[in-house]
Amino acid sequence: MAGRENDGAMTGIAGGTVDATGLDGLVDALDPTDRHETERFEAGAYGIGAAHHGDRDPEGHAFWTDGRAAGAIDGAVTNLGELGWDVATVFEHLRRAPERTLAALEGPFTVAFVDAADDRALLATDKIGSRPPLFSTEDGFLFASGLAPFVAALDDPAVDPQGVSDLLLVGGMWSDTTLLEGVKSLHPATLVEYRDGAVTERRYWHPDYEPARPTDEYFHDLVAAFRRTVDRTAGSVSGDVGLWLSGGLDSRATISELARNYREGPTCPTGGAAAAGPDGRTGDGTTMESLSTYTYDANPGGGVNPRLAQDVADALELPLERVELGPETVLPVLEESVLATDGMVKWNTLLNLTATFAIDGRPPDVMMEGVVGELVGQHLSRAHFTEPSSLVESMYRSEASLEAADVEALLAVEADPMGSFRKEARRVDEPTFAESVVDAHFQNYYPRFVHASNPVPRLATGTRVPYADGDFLETAAKLPLSYRMGTLPVGDGLIHGVVRSKVRLMRALDTDLAEIPYERSRLKPTRPFPLHVAGFFASTALGQLRGQPTYGGRSTAGEWYREHDEFRSRIDGLVDGAKERRFFDADAVEARRERHLAREGEEMDALSAVTTFEVWAREHLD
Repeated sequence: MAGRENDGAMTGIAGGTVDATGLDGLVDALDPTDRHETERFEAGAYGIGAAHHGDRDPEGHAFWTDGRAAGAIDGAVTNLGELGWDVATVFEHLRRAPERTLAALEGPFTVAFVDAADDRALLATDKIGSRPPLFSTEDGFLFASGLAPFVAALDDPAVDPQGVSDLLLVGGMWSDTTLLEGVKSLHPATLVEYRDGAVTERRYWHPDYEPARPTDEYFHDLVAAFRRTVDRTAGSVSGDVGLWLSGGLDSRATISELARNYREGPTCPTGGAAAAGPDGRTGDGTTMESLSTYTYDANPGGGVNPRLAQDVADALELPLERVELGPETVLPVLEESVLATDGMVKWNTLLNLTATFAIDGRPPDVMMEGVVGELVGQHLSRAHFTEPSSLVESMYRSEASLEAADVEALLAVEADPMGSFRKEARRVDEPTFAESVVDAHFQNYYPRFVHASNPVPRLATGTRVPYADGDFLETAAKLPLSYRMGTLPVGDGLIHGVVRSKVRLMRALDTDLAEIPYERSRLKPTRPFPLHVAGFFASTALGQLRGQPTYGGRSTAGEWYREHDEFRSRIDGLVDGAKERRFFDADAVEARRERHLAREGEEMDALSAVTTFEVWAREHLD
């Protein structure tokens, strides 16, 4: 693969209380190499700018001005046709009634609006925080889609030790923490308004988290809502569309619905009133010119995923390209990927998405991943609702990749490893413990971890999150406890590894695809669920016996670091640099490296977090 310049150029928005020179500095920090198309508006004390993919993904951005005020949408509103609105109407309504307008919008987006005449700025993100913007009130009001503009704009940017601690503990950030003091991340479904020098932060949409009864009616609603969100997403793309396909059920469920939209074509004129199908689903209709699938041998490796992905693609009569994913793929874009994600998610979680740069020829105009199974029960297990004594403990059990004591040992600066969990626990205001757990999960896990890696493929092409949809999220928020991941009564409790609701969802969506085995269990989704649990443990144990990367065993990145000379040299250089930083205890970092290389344990979570910060620090601190 040809190497790429490691510049971290991003798409997104930036602006606030800045003049024309300040605005140019913000936008240039987003896109320092002019890789993307840009737009700017400045009036009085306010400015707003955007960097986007232009005609490559025309539905993936919008910029509007009436000469006095201006607004930008980074991403896509997927239900404009249903509302009967155009972009100008969005901003007209946003000006008059921001909360009500935002609550009506579906899709993956960040939206910003400035009005110098009214001395006002608005900033908001979608209902699951697929593109969480950052903001600062240190000197007026600044907002941007990444940290780089703040480094350029703030007089004395300083690292927030809590952000470094979060990176070690959870592999990303939590609550509104970032790597810079005074710069906050916006929570999902939240609006920030700056007016006459005052800032207010308000939640404009809130699902009901009270668990539903596990009835056939609830499951029917879940299936219908899933189909509707994919319909809406399909209606927000044009040109060539691709999806990463594996042997799992998340991508399989999504491609089954995308393929149906692709075969059926537009259901109504773009921008016109949406047509309702016999099941009540609506959508603007897709204008996809092609639909392709891509796969790589990972999650875990060993060849099973590409083989099953090929079976799915063949069943849907869609092309499948196998993309090589290895050290040679990752090394040319490692630093660039870290910079694109602002150093706020560890690089070993970005590896798979760097395969975007190894696609043969130019990537499609829009790339998607499947709906995340965590929304239907895969991440939070039942134990996270029943065993912890507090919300802080529940978040710690579900999210920590290191022990808090290990984080304290690695840090050489003052920080509370549980600090962001404690801050979020104070923020959550739900009537029951179970509802508090789900709210903290919705408000943090998706925007701060799952979606944090999406800027990597956006370096090359447009992206969509196919479940940023209030109807689907409302239904998923009520997921019955019995639908969540279970555990076996062995030791501390072994998780089942598979969830009943995902298997059942696949059966409901496509009976033909349900006849293709599921990677985790090696069984067809049509088989009884208890067999899938047994199959998961059998296939995982076999992989561990063979010494293969697998669930709960050796990691792919860890094996590359041990076995690939160039990869180890690159990471060693970063480890050595991190040991010189005042933030880390050099002896503790070195002990982790030696333990990993001696195969005495898997230490890539810690080493990846430390070296992620080192990449970011070299760019922005040195």
